[in-house]
Amino acid sequence: MNLFSGILNGLGEIWAHKLRSFLTVLCVLLGVMSLVLTTGFMEGFFQSWKISLAEKGGLEKISGQAKRVGKVREPFVALSSGYALDDERALRRALPDDVNVSPEVDLKVELKRRGKDYYRRVQGVKNDILAANRYEIAKGRAFSDLEIRDSADVIILGTDAVKNLFDPDAPVLGEFVELNGRPFRVIGVLKHYESLYGDYNWLDFKNRIAFIPVTTALAKINGNRQLTWLNVRTTEVDRLGATMDTIENVLASQHRLVDDFEVLSNEEQLDSFAQTRANFVYFGGGIAGISLLVSGIGIMNLMLASINERVREIGIRKALGATGRNIFSQFIAEAVALSMLGGVLGVGVAVGAITALQELLPPGRQPVLSGSAFVLGFAFSVGVGVLAGLYPALQASKLDPIEALRYE
Repeated sequence: MNLFSGILNGLGEIWAHKLRSFLTVLCVLLGVMSLVLTTGFMEGFFQSWKISLAEKGGLEKISGQAKRVGKVREPFVALSSGYALDDERALRRALPDDVNVSPEVDLKVELKRRGKDYYRRVQGVKNDILAANRYEIAKGRAFSDLEIRDSADVIILGTDAVKNLFDPDAPVLGEFVELNGRPFRVIGVLKHYESLYGDYNWLDFKNRIAFIPVTTALAKINGNRQLTWLNVRTTEVDRLGATMDTIENVLASQHRLVDDFEVLSNEEQLDSFAQTRANFVYFGGGIAGISLLVSGIGIMNLMLASINERVREIGIRKALGATGRNIFSQFIAEAVALSMLGGVLGVGVAVGAITALQELLPPGRQPVLSGSAFVLGFAFSVGVGVLAGLYPALQASKLDPIEALRYE
């Protein structure tokens, strides 16, 4: 009797006990399916988050902002002028021409027009913000150099501001809105951004915004020189490290070594979220692993019960020349076949469920088919089958043929 015959006998035994085999396969199926579905939902959520990150400037963006200094350095704070346009000019001199440097001022103001109020984020900016934060102007134009130089009262609106301040189909360009009582002429409207997670728009923050020239914000609204942000966007991720070093060195010089600033990259956010994603996947995988462990116990129990039922059969086969290897291969084949069948069916059911959910669920909440989850789920199921079948198969292969023939 060769190894192949042992495997065939093992598969035949599975067919002979259909109900018992079906229940064992079902346990494996549910474990694999839960692992694939959990990973699919996490991948879908992660993809939506990556879209949001890309629309904030992507991995190429570096954000600089003010921070509080420690008590030891508080006496030296007066030496630093803080974030100011002088820092922007210094960075432009130090960085390559293809790098965008975006000075930004967050303003707490209210927009009004003909009795309609709109309180959202208004920023004082230069045109570099369009590249740094990936904005596009759908109608009108960006600020001219003259408007920035002369601190002009002009404004670019996001679509949410347009929706709240203007009637549908009403002209927007060339019209005026009031900002803290000052009339600002609308010269542009930003593109509308949308990436849904159910009913929630990940990118709605890009619609709820308005831009005025940074010089106007500093001279006429804030009344001081301080910037809120000094963002930089490189053209290549490979240059990120060198660019961050340059920014930190320039700002340290500009601020006279007073540590009142910090420089962060979106790459750090991505790493943090990737770790969170991995933790969720591990958690979901742990739940699926427990299900597969239970199925493994069921497989082992089935194998041990099968041995007790077939002791005389094993004795007869050994008496006719079957080796311990033949007996071992038969029982290990039963265990692996059960787990493989459950794994294949689990992957198949998971694919069907994910495909159906992609049609039923709203955009953003849809799971994603993940090839790595399929491979992991199937490999896990096979591994469980092998481990669960090892002990019973070894026990069966070691049976003494004489004792086995005497067994009642």
